[in-house]
Amino acid sequence: MKRTISVALSIFLAFSLLLVGCGGKGEDKGTSSNTPTNNKADSAKKEVENFNKTGLPIVNEPVTLRIAGAKNQVIAKSYDELQFFKDLEERTNVKIQWDITPNEGWQEKKSLIFASGDLPDAFYGMWVLQNGSFTENDLFNYGQQGMLIPLDEMIPEYAPNLAAFLDENPHYTQQLTTPDGHIYGLPGIDESSPAVTEALFMNTDWLQQVGKEIPTTTDELYDVLKAFKGKDLNGNGKNDEIPMSFRFNDGNKGPYSLFGSFGLLDSRTHIVLDGDEVVFSAVRPEYKEALQYFRRLFEEGLIDQEVFTHDNKVYDSKVKNAEPIIGSFVAWGLNSMFGTTEVDYAPVLPLKGPNGDQMWNRRPGGLRSKGAFVITSACKTPEVAMRWANELYEEDTAIQSYRGLYNIAIEKTEDGKIKPITPPEGKTAGELRHAESPGVSSLHFMPKAFVAKNVETPAGREKDELDALYIPFIPDKVFPELFYTQEQNERLLELQSDIVEYANEMYAKWMTSGGIEQEWDAYVKKLQDMGVEEMVKILQDAYDVSLNVK
Repeated sequence: MKRTISVALSIFLAFSLLLVGCGGKGEDKGTSSNTPTNNKADSAKKEVENFNKTGLPIVNEPVTLRIAGAKNQVIAKSYDELQFFKDLEERTNVKIQWDITPNEGWQEKKSLIFASGDLPDAFYGMWVLQNGSFTENDLFNYGQQGMLIPLDEMIPEYAPNLAAFLDENPHYTQQLTTPDGHIYGLPGIDESSPAVTEALFMNTDWLQQVGKEIPTTTDELYDVLKAFKGKDLNGNGKNDEIPMSFRFNDGNKGPYSLFGSFGLLDSRTHIVLDGDEVVFSAVRPEYKEALQYFRRLFEEGLIDQEVFTHDNKVYDSKVKNAEPIIGSFVAWGLNSMFGTTEVDYAPVLPLKGPNGDQMWNRRPGGLRSKGAFVITSACKTPEVAMRWANELYEEDTAIQSYRGLYNIAIEKTEDGKIKPITPPEGKTAGELRHAESPGVSSLHFMPKAFVAKNVETPAGREKDELDALYIPFIPDKVFPELFYTQEQNERLLELQSDIVEYANEMYAKWMTSGGIEQEWDAYVKKLQDMGVEEMVKILQDAYDVSLNVK
């Protein structure tokens, strides 16, 4: 009996304590958090009331977003000062606190941002979340880590301009979707893209002075550059002539298409397609032969000794020098360099090499970037960020973002066409384009419907003419931007940076100091040890998958 009472009493006491504990917790919770809960509710209510899902402004009371990105040196003003962004702020009521880095320092800055964990609300601009390489590592990798938020469900709800375009062009949605089924970045699309990026130009006045014709072979190029060397062809009494110049690691002004004369094209990553075979060019004998040729030119002073060091501004200043000092150079076009000023330069067709090879690089078109705008997990108002980005896909906004402001760089004709404004003396179309707009560093959105409104321009005609000259020599395909499985992505992160860096290091060494004949076998062996063959297989597998995407 006593035992029964004891057990019952124990159960009663335990149950009483449980009730007290639960009640206490409930009372404590209610007492300690009643005010904060109400505050949060009030704050959320205010946020909802402040945000407009449609129409402008996006918010009734100003909201500030922190956005990071990179910009080209051609943009003289800070983003805070550009009228394009001032106008966008006025329409949307969204203020932007910019953290913008010059292109040259962006990769390091970007790595520091992610390593620190101090993320901005968003990243803006073409290629800001691509490594300047052949992979989409940043976009997919940081998305998998939760640092970037998926945007696929937000696009139809908050980005109707982009959503309408993607609905009409579902192949872009397929290309933007990562292996986990999400979209982490908004696209940069340029359907106005010419077939070729760069061309080689030569000073015709200098050719006439030395009694030479525009070269058609690599041997003839050597002879012409040799003839330019050491002569006062600009008549200024100085020995300042540079027979040939370009910029290493620059897609528009680099030497990569020149490798085609030796049987295999090159790129900044050394990843190219040979048919449907993925190739790392920097281990191929054709690449070695090309470097031997360029070493000869460099050693004899026929190539600018600063090709590995001068930045874009210095390079352009050399090409545009009032007294011509450059005999031949690589660039997007003459109009982009000199505007409408008449100059004594003419394009050089792809040169025939020792074995008769004659090729030039094709420019990727359509989807130019899979991560031109991304929203991070740090953003407290992602719907505001998405609606702000949606404005960049509105017709007039997109056109002015990319081509320059109305009445400064471009103007509308009576029939609704877009016409560039003729630059005043001493200015170029590029300078007008970037006077008040992000231009080349913007989120590019130029679908065919916008392109159709362009009035033909001297610059456009020039690119059409260059295309006509070079198209017979370009390949049918170019290595595309790909997504990878998580396993592939992780392995590429381990492999590609060191491999490309080492190849570029030896490229510079052999051009400037020689030694390729003695060191080539050891160099190839080291790249094999570093995993170049495994890297190429991963790329080939991902490329093969992309061929079968419907």
